[in-house]
Amino acid sequence: MKKLLCLLLLAASCGAQAQTSEFVQTIPEYYLPKDINFSLGGAVLFTPKYLGSDERKAKVYPLFDAQWKNGAFFSAVNGLGYNFSKDPSLQYGVRLSLEAARDESSSSKLQGLGDVDTAIEPGAFLNYNINQNYSLLSSIRYGSGVGHNGLQTSVGARFTTAINDQHRITATLRANWVNASYMQSYFGVTEQQSMASGYSQYTPGSGLSDIKLSTSWHWTIDANWSLTTGASVSRFSSDVTKSPFVFEKTPITVYSAASYRF
Repeated sequence: MKKLLCLLLLAASCGAQAQTSEFVQTIPEYYLPKDINFSLGGAVLFTPKYLGSDERKAKVYPLFDAQWKNGAFFSAVNGLGYNFSKDPSLQYGVRLSLEAARDESSSSKLQGLGDVDTAIEPGAFLNYNINQNYSLLSSIRYGSGVGHNGLQTSVGARFTTAINDQHRITATLRANWVNASYMQSYFGVTEQQSMASGYSQYTPGSGLSDIKLSTSWHWTIDANWSLTTGASVSRFSSDVTKSPFVFEKTPITVYSAASYRF
Protein backbone atom coordinates (compact mmCIF):
# COMPACT_ATOMS: atom_id res chain seq x y z
CA MET A 1 0.00 0.00 0.00
CA LYS A 2 2.94 2.37 0.69
CA LYS A 3 4.20 1.78 -2.86
CA LEU A 4 0.76 2.65 -4.25
CA LEU A 5 0.69 5.87 -2.21
CA CYS A 6 4.05 6.83 -3.68
CA LEU A 7 2.66 6.18 -7.16
CA LEU A 8 -0.33 8.42 -6.46
CA LEU A 9 1.97 11.20 -5.27
CA LEU A 10 4.07 10.76 -8.42
CA ALA A 11 0.93 10.93 -10.57
CA ALA A 12 -0.02 14.18 -8.86
CA SER A 13 3.37 15.75 -9.51
CA CYS A 14 3.55 14.59 -13.15
CA GLY A 15 -0.05 15.36 -14.11
CA ALA A 16 -0.96 18.66 -12.48
CA GLN A 17 -4.24 18.84 -14.37
CA ALA A 18 -5.37 15.28 -13.54
CA GLN A 19 -8.54 14.72 -11.59
CA THR A 20 -10.25 11.61 -10.31
CA SER A 21 -13.99 11.00 -10.43
CA GLU A 22 -16.37 12.31 -7.77
CA PHE A 23 -17.65 8.77 -7.28
CA VAL A 24 -15.90 5.43 -6.86
CA GLN A 25 -17.00 2.89 -9.47
CA THR A 26 -15.36 -0.48 -8.80
CA ILE A 27 -16.34 -3.95 -10.01
CA PRO A 28 -17.84 -6.11 -7.24
CA GLU A 29 -15.48 -8.85 -6.00
CA TYR A 30 -17.84 -11.55 -7.26
CA TYR A 31 -17.34 -10.46 -10.89
CA LEU A 32 -13.55 -10.05 -10.82
CA PRO A 33 -11.92 -12.82 -12.88
CA LYS A 34 -8.52 -12.65 -11.10
CA ASP A 35 -7.09 -11.83 -7.69
CA ILE A 36 -5.42 -8.77 -9.27
CA ASN A 37 -7.01 -7.11 -12.33
CA PHE A 38 -5.18 -4.54 -14.47
CA SER A 39 -5.98 -2.34 -17.43
CA LEU A 40 -4.11 0.40 -19.31
CA GLY A 41 -5.29 2.94 -21.85
CA GLY A 42 -5.72 6.59 -22.68
CA ALA A 43 -8.37 9.31 -22.81
CA VAL A 44 -8.96 12.50 -24.78
CA LEU A 45 -11.08 15.25 -23.20
CA PHE A 46 -12.47 18.50 -24.62
CA THR A 47 -13.15 20.63 -21.58
CA PRO A 48 -13.18 24.27 -20.33
CA LYS A 49 -9.76 25.68 -19.48
CA TYR A 50 -10.88 26.18 -15.87
CA LEU A 51 -14.09 26.04 -13.83
CA GLY A 52 -16.24 28.81 -15.30
CA SER A 53 -14.17 29.38 -18.43
CA ASP A 54 -15.79 30.02 -21.81
CA GLU A 55 -12.56 28.89 -23.51
CA ARG A 56 -11.94 25.23 -24.29
CA LYS A 57 -8.94 22.96 -24.71
CA ALA A 58 -8.14 19.34 -25.53
CA LYS A 59 -6.31 17.23 -22.97
CA VAL A 60 -4.82 13.74 -23.26
CA TYR A 61 -4.39 11.51 -20.20
CA PRO A 62 -2.99 8.03 -19.64
CA LEU A 63 -5.45 5.65 -17.98
CA PHE A 64 -4.56 2.88 -15.55
CA ASP A 65 -6.65 0.70 -13.30
CA ALA A 66 -5.78 -1.96 -10.74
CA GLN A 67 -8.34 -3.73 -8.58
CA TRP A 68 -7.76 -6.48 -6.05
CA LYS A 69 -10.31 -9.02 -4.86
CA ASN A 70 -9.56 -8.04 -1.26
CA GLY A 71 -11.14 -4.63 -1.91
CA ALA A 72 -8.10 -2.46 -2.72
CA PHE A 73 -8.07 -0.32 -5.86
CA PHE A 74 -5.80 2.19 -7.56
CA SER A 75 -6.75 3.98 -10.78
CA ALA A 76 -6.81 7.26 -12.66
CA VAL A 77 -10.59 7.35 -12.26
CA ASN A 78 -11.17 6.07 -8.71
CA GLY A 79 -7.93 7.12 -7.01
CA LEU A 80 -6.31 4.97 -4.31
CA GLY A 81 -8.60 3.30 -1.80
CA TYR A 82 -10.24 0.29 -0.20
CA ASN A 83 -13.77 -1.05 -0.44
CA PHE A 84 -14.66 -2.79 2.84
CA SER A 85 -17.90 -4.33 1.61
CA LYS A 86 -18.19 -7.90 0.33
CA ASP A 87 -21.83 -7.32 -0.63
CA PRO A 88 -22.16 -6.75 -4.44
CA SER A 89 -25.06 -4.34 -3.84
CA LEU A 90 -23.10 -2.14 -1.40
CA GLN A 91 -19.77 -0.32 -1.59
CA TYR A 92 -18.23 1.71 1.21
CA GLY A 93 -14.69 2.62 2.11
CA VAL A 94 -11.93 5.21 2.11
CA ARG A 95 -9.76 6.64 -0.64
CA LEU A 96 -7.28 9.29 -1.74
CA SER A 97 -8.37 11.27 -4.79
CA LEU A 98 -6.88 14.11 -6.86
CA GLU A 99 -8.36 17.57 -7.40
CA ALA A 100 -7.04 19.22 -10.55
CA ALA A 101 -4.81 22.28 -10.43
CA ARG A 102 -5.80 25.68 -11.80
CA ASP A 103 -2.81 27.43 -13.34
CA GLU A 104 -2.91 31.20 -13.73
CA SER A 105 -1.02 30.84 -17.01
CA SER A 106 -3.71 28.64 -18.59
CA SER A 107 -5.93 31.62 -19.47
CA SER A 108 -5.52 35.37 -19.74
CA LYS A 109 -8.73 35.66 -17.71
CA LEU A 110 -6.94 34.20 -14.66
CA GLN A 111 -4.10 36.71 -14.63
CA GLY A 112 -3.59 38.12 -11.15
CA LEU A 113 -5.55 35.35 -9.40
CA GLY A 114 -2.58 33.06 -8.73
CA ASP A 115 -2.37 29.29 -8.97
CA VAL A 116 -4.39 26.65 -7.16
CA ASP A 117 -2.19 23.58 -6.83
CA THR A 118 -3.20 19.97 -7.42
CA ALA A 119 -4.53 18.51 -4.16
CA ILE A 120 -4.51 15.00 -2.75
CA GLU A 121 -7.83 14.60 -0.94
CA PRO A 122 -8.50 11.95 1.71
CA GLY A 123 -12.15 10.96 1.76
CA ALA A 124 -14.79 8.26 1.96
CA PHE A 125 -17.50 6.83 -0.29
CA LEU A 126 -20.79 4.97 0.00
CA ASN A 127 -22.68 3.47 -2.95
CA TYR A 128 -25.82 1.34 -3.01
CA ASN A 129 -26.91 -0.67 -6.05
CA ILE A 130 -30.71 -0.90 -5.94
CA ASN A 131 -30.60 -3.40 -8.81
CA GLN A 132 -28.54 -4.01 -11.93
CA ASN A 133 -29.82 -0.77 -13.49
CA TYR A 134 -30.08 1.79 -10.66
CA SER A 135 -27.50 2.96 -8.11
CA LEU A 136 -27.24 5.66 -5.43
CA LEU A 137 -23.81 7.26 -5.08
CA SER A 138 -22.07 9.48 -2.53
CA SER A 139 -18.60 10.67 -1.56
CA ILE A 140 -16.83 13.18 0.66
CA ARG A 141 -13.38 14.68 -0.03
CA TYR A 142 -11.21 17.12 1.91
CA GLY A 143 -8.00 18.98 1.11
CA SER A 144 -8.53 21.00 -2.08
CA GLY A 145 -8.03 24.72 -2.63
CA VAL A 146 -5.35 27.26 -1.81
CA GLY A 147 -5.16 26.34 1.88
CA HIS A 148 -5.88 22.64 1.27
CA ASN A 149 -8.95 22.86 3.51
CA GLY A 150 -11.66 22.69 0.86
CA LEU A 151 -14.47 20.19 1.50
CA GLN A 152 -16.65 18.58 -1.18
CA THR A 153 -19.67 16.34 -0.65
CA SER A 154 -21.22 14.72 -3.73
CA VAL A 155 -24.48 12.78 -3.97
CA GLY A 156 -25.98 11.27 -7.08
CA ALA A 157 -27.88 8.54 -8.88
CA ARG A 158 -26.84 6.39 -11.81
CA PHE A 159 -28.86 4.51 -14.41
CA THR A 160 -27.22 1.94 -16.65
CA THR A 161 -28.67 -0.47 -19.16
CA ALA A 162 -27.16 -3.05 -21.48
CA ILE A 163 -28.25 -2.78 -25.11
CA ASN A 164 -26.63 -6.14 -25.81
CA ASP A 165 -23.57 -8.13 -24.69
CA GLN A 166 -21.18 -5.52 -26.09
CA HIS A 167 -22.88 -2.15 -25.61
CA ARG A 168 -24.00 -0.37 -22.44
CA ILE A 169 -25.48 3.10 -21.86
CA THR A 170 -25.07 4.96 -18.56
CA ALA A 171 -26.48 8.25 -17.22
CA THR A 172 -25.49 9.88 -13.91
CA LEU A 173 -26.99 12.88 -12.15
CA ARG A 174 -25.04 14.40 -9.26
CA ALA A 175 -25.04 17.45 -6.99
CA ASN A 176 -21.92 18.87 -5.33
CA TRP A 177 -21.90 20.76 -2.00
CA VAL A 178 -18.70 22.60 -0.99
CA ASN A 179 -17.52 24.63 1.99
CA ALA A 180 -16.52 28.31 1.95
CA SER A 181 -12.79 27.51 1.61
CA TYR A 182 -13.41 25.62 -1.62
CA MET A 183 -15.68 28.37 -2.97
CA GLN A 184 -13.13 31.07 -2.16
CA SER A 185 -10.24 29.17 -3.75
CA TYR A 186 -11.96 28.48 -7.08
CA PHE A 187 -14.49 31.30 -7.44
CA GLY A 188 -13.61 34.04 -4.93
CA VAL A 189 -11.49 37.19 -5.34
CA THR A 190 -9.50 38.49 -2.36
CA GLU A 191 -8.44 42.11 -1.95
CA GLN A 192 -4.92 41.25 -3.14
CA GLN A 193 -6.25 39.34 -6.15
CA SER A 194 -8.57 42.22 -6.96
CA MET A 195 -5.66 44.65 -7.10
CA ALA A 196 -3.61 42.29 -9.30
CA SER A 197 -6.39 41.18 -11.68
CA GLY A 198 -8.78 44.14 -11.87
CA TYR A 199 -11.73 41.97 -10.83
CA SER A 200 -14.03 43.15 -8.05
CA GLN A 201 -13.67 41.48 -4.67
CA TYR A 202 -15.96 38.51 -4.18
CA THR A 203 -16.37 36.29 -1.12
CA PRO A 204 -18.78 33.39 -1.73
CA GLY A 205 -20.02 31.20 1.09
CA SER A 206 -20.54 27.48 1.41
CA GLY A 207 -23.33 25.80 -0.52
CA LEU A 208 -24.24 23.98 -3.70
CA SER A 209 -21.59 24.52 -6.37
CA ASP A 210 -23.19 22.75 -9.32
CA ILE A 211 -25.45 19.99 -10.61
CA LYS A 212 -24.07 17.75 -13.36
CA LEU A 213 -25.65 15.31 -15.81
CA SER A 214 -23.32 12.80 -17.46
CA THR A 215 -23.98 10.19 -20.13
CA SER A 216 -21.70 7.57 -21.64
CA TRP A 217 -21.65 4.70 -24.11
CA HIS A 218 -19.40 1.73 -23.30
CA TRP A 219 -18.40 -0.70 -26.04
CA THR A 220 -16.77 -3.99 -25.03
CA ILE A 221 -14.92 -4.71 -28.26
CA ASP A 222 -13.55 -8.10 -27.15
CA ALA A 223 -12.29 -9.84 -24.01
CA ASN A 224 -9.50 -7.27 -23.62
CA TRP A 225 -10.32 -4.03 -25.45
CA SER A 226 -13.07 -1.54 -24.59
CA LEU A 227 -14.05 1.98 -25.69
CA THR A 228 -16.04 4.53 -23.69
CA THR A 229 -17.36 7.81 -25.12
CA GLY A 230 -19.37 10.32 -23.15
CA ALA A 231 -20.29 13.89 -22.31
CA SER A 232 -21.33 15.90 -19.27
CA VAL A 233 -23.08 19.21 -18.77
CA SER A 234 -23.05 21.13 -15.48
CA ARG A 235 -25.17 23.96 -14.18
CA PHE A 236 -23.41 26.26 -11.73
CA SER A 237 -25.25 27.64 -8.71
CA SER A 238 -25.98 31.36 -8.39
CA ASP A 239 -23.13 31.80 -5.88
CA VAL A 240 -20.71 30.47 -8.48
CA THR A 241 -22.07 32.44 -11.44
CA LYS A 242 -21.73 35.69 -9.45
CA SER A 243 -17.95 35.25 -9.57
CA PRO A 244 -16.42 37.92 -11.86
CA PHE A 245 -14.33 35.37 -13.78
CA VAL A 246 -17.06 32.79 -14.36
CA PHE A 247 -18.14 33.31 -17.99
CA GLU A 248 -19.89 30.01 -18.72
CA LYS A 249 -22.83 28.94 -16.55
CA THR A 250 -23.34 25.52 -18.18
CA PRO A 251 -19.92 24.02 -19.04
CA ILE A 252 -19.78 20.93 -21.24
CA THR A 253 -17.09 18.24 -21.34
CA VAL A 254 -16.78 15.59 -24.05
CA TYR A 255 -14.41 12.63 -23.83
CA SER A 256 -13.42 9.30 -25.34
CA ALA A 257 -11.31 6.61 -23.67
CA ALA A 258 -9.87 3.28 -24.78
CA SER A 259 -8.46 0.64 -22.44
CA TYR A 260 -6.87 -2.81 -22.60
CA ARG A 261 -7.52 -5.26 -19.75
CA PHE A 262 -4.86 -7.84 -18.94
